[in-house]
Amino acid sequence: AKTTKEVILLSRWEAASLYEKEFTKLIQSLSLHDCSKKIKKVVGKTWEPYRVFLRPIRNKLNQTQKEIESCLKENREPKKTLLVQSVNEIIQPLNDVYNSLSSVKCQIIANGIVLDLIRRAHTFGLNLTKLDIRQEAARHYKLITSVCKKLGIADYSKLSEEAKIKFLSKEYKSKRPLIPQNIKLDADDNETWTTFKMISESPRECLGAYVISMASNVSDILAVMLLQKEVGVKSCLRIVPLFETLSDLQNSHIVMENLFKHSWYVNYFKKNQEIMIGYSDSSKDAGKFAASWAQYCAQEKLGNIATKYKIKLTLFHGRGGSVGRGGGPVYAALLSQPPGTVNARTRVTEQGEVIQQKYGSESLAEYSLGTYIGAVLEATLSPPIQPKKEWRNLIDEMSILSSKSYRRYLNNDKNFLRYFDEITPKNIIGKLYIGSRPAKRKQSQDIKNLRAIPWVFAWTQIRLVLPAWLGTTEALQLAAKGKNKLILKDMLYRWPFFYEMMDMLDMILTKTNQRVIEYYEECLADNDLKKIGRNLRKNLSLLIGLNKKLIPSHIL
Repeated sequence: AKTTKEVILLSRWEAASLYEKEFTKLIQSLSLHDCSKKIKKVVGKTWEPYRVFLRPIRNKLNQTQKEIESCLKENREPKKTLLVQSVNEIIQPLNDVYNSLSSVKCQIIANGIVLDLIRRAHTFGLNLTKLDIRQEAARHYKLITSVCKKLGIADYSKLSEEAKIKFLSKEYKSKRPLIPQNIKLDADDNETWTTFKMISESPRECLGAYVISMASNVSDILAVMLLQKEVGVKSCLRIVPLFETLSDLQNSHIVMENLFKHSWYVNYFKKNQEIMIGYSDSSKDAGKFAASWAQYCAQEKLGNIATKYKIKLTLFHGRGGSVGRGGGPVYAALLSQPPGTVNARTRVTEQGEVIQQKYGSESLAEYSLGTYIGAVLEATLSPPIQPKKEWRNLIDEMSILSSKSYRRYLNNDKNFLRYFDEITPKNIIGKLYIGSRPAKRKQSQDIKNLRAIPWVFAWTQIRLVLPAWLGTTEALQLAAKGKNKLILKDMLYRWPFFYEMMDMLDMILTKTNQRVIEYYEECLADNDLKKIGRNLRKNLSLLIGLNKKLIPSHIL
């Protein structure tokens, strides 16, 4: 909560600094005497009405910067009266100036520097970009369980899902507060509760969505609604469930259909719903091949459920920079989404490691934004074809086989995780200050607690790039049998989703380097680990051969 509050203040400081510079330029440029009656009434008799009119907001922007600097240095709460509280405080005087200039036949000036600044204010708001809040579902579950225990209410952890939904709905609708403001909580629960308090104290226009990591039930979503209500949030942040494991993706449509049956929730957000699709953790959970197909199917089903309940659905793609975390060319990725799921809107995460290459200069930023706009329009107006039944049947079988093979490596061989720990630089990567979050969710050796970023980076460092291909060998072996080979060829030529997936696989295979992998093993591995390495490299060599055999040479 403390870090989030500081980020919001720093963003507001940066925005105020940029706005102040633009207002100074505007004041210097507008030396005109003629103005509207509205501005004349405010400034009185003066030869420089626009300058006099705009100086107060320029001064308040300067004051905002000084107050934020002071409160961060002194570690205190800012005095709200000294801050610009809403972007409307910036937009309204600009609109008045624009209308005044237009009324005195100075449309060229109005439509130039003034209109440009108005557009920027509407685009960037009070703090340049809205900040999403993200927390795991388990933290909300633990907080509500603790509250119920302290208040002597039924044990929340032992309630059925149906009973939890009933309890949360009842408490949300109740005018009586559930959680006392002076309640004593442990460190973890207090951190979660403090974050919600911070949300209630921050300007609403500084915040975007509340993303629930590892969401798997309706109660996970309603719990966030209740907690926002308990801290006095007047306008709840839109709630975005993030489905990231294989099972959660497969069950996501069931969860959302059950949620949409609660009219009070649907009506609160005016039949708008955003859903985040997890790429990194689903790939770590089931392997890239199975995860990609699960993501495709989940989007299809969620789109159908949204249509059934007349919900305006926005899919938020939690894509990473690397292929193992869902990365790849944006244009091709959006054009390979299930037909009817883009609908002129999308959200996509941009990871830190790719921001420089996409937005490092004005021309790059324009190109990247243009790519997004073009891809969204094309996917909406000319969506890809629906996959044939025989394509679905084959990729279903390939996906099941791929997932089983991937998990067999992770779970059945005790030396596999030791190979990962000792051969890759996983521990060093975890100590570097290059990530936004700790390398692990919990201090445990369980692979489930390891975040996807160090998992992918570590395998990439030794040039094995395992998260992007492990399990795919067995899937392609199945596709190489009998008539499957003809079906696979048809899928490659006619199905953008499958073509994109195989195109990324081909690119990844060219990035692997078995000489580098062997060198790491020679330096760090014992005989048991070398055996694991030989098996992985054998699997990789087999996959490279299958890829060349099955994929037409002109595509390769």
